[in-house]
Amino acid sequence: MNARTCALTTLAGLGACDAAPDVRPALDAEVSADAATTVDLATPDDAAAAQDAEPRADAAPPPDDAPAPREDWTRDILDVDLTLALDTLEATAVLTLAPSDSGGASFEVGDLDVQSVEDADGPLRFRQSGGWRMDVGTRSGAAGAQLTVRYRFVAQPGGAYAGWMPDYGVTYLWPYYCGHLSPCHSDPSNGQTYTLRVSGWPDALTAIFPERIPTDAPSYVPAVAIGEYTRSELGVTQAGTRVSTWHLPGQEDATRLGTAQLVQVFDFLEQTYGAYAFGDVVGSVSVDWRDDPYSGLEHHPFWHIGREDMGNAEVHAHEAAHGWFGDGVRIACWEDFVLSEGTTTYISARALASAGVDVWPEFDCYLRYDCDPANGVNTVALPSTCGEIDIGTHPLWSTVPYMKGAYFYRAVAELLGVQAVDAVIARFYADHVGQAARMDAMLDALKAAAGDRAGEITALEGAWLRTYDCPVDWEALCPTQ
Repeated sequence: MNARTCALTTLAGLGACDAAPDVRPALDAEVSADAATTVDLATPDDAAAAQDAEPRADAAPPPDDAPAPREDWTRDILDVDLTLALDTLEATAVLTLAPSDSGGASFEVGDLDVQSVEDADGPLRFRQSGGWRMDVGTRSGAAGAQLTVRYRFVAQPGGAYAGWMPDYGVTYLWPYYCGHLSPCHSDPSNGQTYTLRVSGWPDALTAIFPERIPTDAPSYVPAVAIGEYTRSELGVTQAGTRVSTWHLPGQEDATRLGTAQLVQVFDFLEQTYGAYAFGDVVGSVSVDWRDDPYSGLEHHPFWHIGREDMGNAEVHAHEAAHGWFGDGVRIACWEDFVLSEGTTTYISARALASAGVDVWPEFDCYLRYDCDPANGVNTVALPSTCGEIDIGTHPLWSTVPYMKGAYFYRAVAELLGVQAVDAVIARFYADHVGQAARMDAMLDALKAAAGDRAGEITALEGAWLRTYDCPVDWEALCPTQ
């Protein structure tokens, strides 16, 4: 995914993806580890939001003429400068906002305890309501206006999969849990740049997080991992990107196996689809999601890999490829999940093939599982709506958009040629990097490249993406299953 929702693990562990834990109410620069190696949303009833929040005791109160809190979900966040103290659970977020004349701004704040909100002229009035939202009254509607939000965040229990989980040593924000760490907008179409400052971890451990995310990215991309990490430098791509991996104790052999092709994979992605957008130091980071130890999440430039998948080259390649689709090119709505996952699955398979690894026999097994009615996981890979589904509960939360999406691209490549499809994907990336896009736009680009064979692309689109049934003899796939 964007965050990879499903564990594409060994066949023995293959099963339907678990539903996302829904904890919503009612609904580069050098990695910091180098310096420390010793180391949609349902709007609540407005009546519940009638009272302004009280500022913390040591915060200056807003003046009487400060504007009243007002709702405005359309005011985009352009940049987030985030300071987190993991020991005291105190944080400051400086939010740079897009221009607006509305006199307000609204944010998801999860279970944050907001203590004050200020702009350049001093304290502002705000209100928290519904257990998840905050409205602020703003003085300036100019581009570049900033709000400084001081707050406390919650240390979530292990297995909560929302916000900072100290028992697991990781943050977890995908798909819509960003408000448990900082004020945010979780809609996948929204993108912003980030600066991260993190303190307060034990001296004996290492903190891994990007100090800067320089290209607009979804709200779930920033991440922190704390652990007893060992860093291995894997190599440098032709574009000068340094590729590393960070593993936990006892993972040396698995990590060596899983990352053996990672430099070649990353180099192929850069050379074939375009320049990487999130800095020049990247890598895989092992994380210990103890009760769900597989899969990965696309926290670029340092993506997370479940401890049991550190030896799985496909998972490393998949999460790396999200730097191009899912993160580099965001999805416009969750219905476009296949633009993130199907595209990423296909281009990571292409990258692995360039390094001599054929993952399609493995994918055949996943596709067979998805297509078998007995398993009850099949669904339409590309719904016709936009902005109407909850990815945490919808059937799209499955391996289906991964597999049907990848096989769609593969079928188009058999029709037009592999290089022709690569060229379309590269042009699409160049045109949309740092932006949100629809899968429909990718389909239009493929049809344009097909010329008088565009009708055949439309037929493949219908068969693989718009139809429930699988257009293959799935029972003949994966004969060892």
